[in-house]
Amino acid sequence: MSMTPRPVVAAALAGLLASGCLRAGEPLATTLRQATQALMDAAAPGERAVWAHYTDARFVYVTEDNEVKTRAAVLEDLKPLPAGYAGWITVEAFECHPFGTFAVTTYIIDEHEIIEGQTLHARYRSSDTWLRSAAGWRLAAAQVFAIQQDPPRGTLTAPRLADYEGDYSLSAATRQSIRRDGDHLLAERTGRTPQVLLPESGDVFFTPGRPRTRRIFTRAADGQVSGFADRREGIDLLWTRVAPETGAR
Repeated sequence: MSMTPRPVVAAALAGLLASGCLRAGEPLATTLRQATQALMDAAAPGERAVWAHYTDARFVYVTEDNEVKTRAAVLEDLKPLPAGYAGWITVEAFECHPFGTFAVTTYIIDEHEIIEGQTLHARYRSSDTWLRSAAGWRLAAAQVFAIQQDPPRGTLTAPRLADYEGDYSLSAATRQSIRRDGDHLLAERTGRTPQVLLPESGDVFFTPGRPRTRRIFTRAADGQVSGFADRREGIDLLWTRVAPETGAR
């Protein structure tokens, strides 16, 4: 079998190499991964020149805080970390999906930051769109999502956990019961798998693997638990504790 590329394929490869889109013998995924890692490496020292090189003039950046930024704003924000700070970012699980004149990549941003001797570790999911231009591949858009993690688990004594036991009502038609199970709570509703509730802090509980939600118990003026807020994305569903004498299930 001849190893000589067909004329059309050869012309296309020659065009890519001439434009700096690919280096000889290197797949597009490798090129864009290396460019992405270069952008991440430039973040901590605030190297604007790297971002200016790899981004398209029309670049749009959606941050994990839901801010939409222009290229000019992103470049303006790039500054070296202050004294007492250090950090690095590793690109992981990189995927590249080419579509001719553009490519979509997605990957994990594994970020480590040291702040005055204390270490922070965060992970983000980024999805990027790259455009092929005469100057090479340029980043046109990026959207970053924070990968939320379970909080550190707190501890409560058995009598304190018992404070939360009882029946709770969302409406006349919807109730659930909460009971102590060893060192944590279980929330039970008919027809559903029991939900584990672990103490976080004070009257706040969380379910492992569901860091976007919290169970926040409320107390009446006398200090007794009166209900809870089932919080998701900052929005609460309010449940009321059912008095024992009317708590038949």
